Amino acid sequence: MSALPSGPRGFLRVNWQLMRDPIGTALRWRSQYGDPMTYPDLEGKPCLVVGSPEGISSLLSAPLEATEQALVERLSAFLGESSVLTLSGPRHAAMRKLLTPPFHGQRMRVYGKQICDLTMDHARKLPPGLKFKPLDFINGIGLEVIVRLIFGVTAPERVALVEALVADMRKAFPRAIIPMLIPWLRRELWGFGPWARMQATLRAVSGFLKEEIANHRAHPTEQSDILSLLIAARHEDGSGLTDQEIIDQLHTLLFAGHSTTAMALNWALYFLLKEPQSLARLRKELTELGPNPSPELLAKAPFLEAVCHETLRLRSPLGGIGRKLRTPLTVAGVPLPAGSTIIVNILWAHYHHDTYPQPEQFSPERFLTRSYSPFEFLPFGGGNRRCIGAAFALYEMKLVLATLLLHVDFELLTTQPIRVVQREFLQPHVPLEMVPHPRTDTAVRHHDTLRS
Repeated sequence: MSALPSGPRGFLRVNWQLMRDPIGTALRWRSQYGDPMTYPDLEGKPCLVVGSPEGISSLLSAPLEATEQALVERLSAFLGESSVLTLSGPRHAAMRKLLTPPFHGQRMRVYGKQICDLTMDHARKLPPGLKFKPLDFINGIGLEVIVRLIFGVTAPERVALVEALVADMRKAFPRAIIPMLIPWLRRELWGFGPWARMQATLRAVSGFLKEEIANHRAHPTEQSDILSLLIAARHEDGSGLTDQEIIDQLHTLLFAGHSTTAMALNWALYFLLKEPQSLARLRKELTELGPNPSPELLAKAPFLEAVCHETLRLRSPLGGIGRKLRTPLTVAGVPLPAGSTIIVNILWAHYHHDTYPQPEQFSPERFLTRSYSPFEFLPFGGGNRRCIGAAFALYEMKLVLATLLLHVDFELLTTQPIRVVQREFLQPHVPLEMVPHPRTDTAVRHHDTLRS
């Protein structure tokens, strides 16, 4: 193997800097060390880091058998050993094949009216003129979408129960990040400590899902929720998924599809309120669709899509994605042996000056004037492991944002400069605060619900 490029050193120091200032640290490293560079894993071994379109393409365009998911041990400790995010090879391909259909095409679009209605139900509960935290509010919408459309739970007492369990999980997760990075810190300590609390919440959520799976199996119906579709799904040999396999996929969908979309919407509102011209243009586009735009009409609105894409560019749910080589491969001009780990730095790709002039600026118009390759814009990852729920997440993001902006005016109260930190995702260092005001436009005053 040829000499690897240089880079920062010290696993704990590297991760601490990324958590404290992910965007600034990543861009500073690129300026200091170049692209590609290396940084150390837990054992001190160098991982190659790439962010140019050419470097990303050389990895993500590699043959299917050449790479597998990196950091599987960390992911499986949280998501389960049969999660689609942790599997590789034929098992991964088979699981993706079963999971993909519910999130695409007509099957996905049947959820549009329900997403809009759920958003309106929550919007009506916002007390006019009183400050609130938009992330908590949007998390409530996203969680109900997951509970009702993914889990198929509709009984009020069961909805309340799973919402409480997920709230506990969200509180426990940030404190468990360090043990996720460092395996020897994963000690339950007789029920005490961050890892013990995280595992207890995961077991509670799994117990709930086991009950729901048993109920679905005992009373099969023609339902459109994802859980019902997973139970009915069959491999080519006619076999179905085990209960544990279903639970692991639902854990994955809950984690990857709930908080990620909510955080993206939180950032979208922030950017729009900081850029009144973009907000005015988006509102004009939405109101010109008529008093009762259908979910499909909203989803096709070009500036709405551009706003969502620009938000995901600036604040991608993922800071990077990892691959481990199963065969030797040259990545970004660097020959690497099997067993090497490569990190695609999504922040480098999304803040690349040649691809995105003035990359720090919120400018949705850039997505109206050109298209970007999957090696230039990859908020949902890429290659054969691109998030299977990407289309659903973007669809939900569009509908929730459009519904809120058609019916509510938001006033941003947070005036201090916002630092971006890395926790589960890229998030503000302090919670944003806003004040809602009902919109008084004629079109909105007479039509406060969306039609399918």
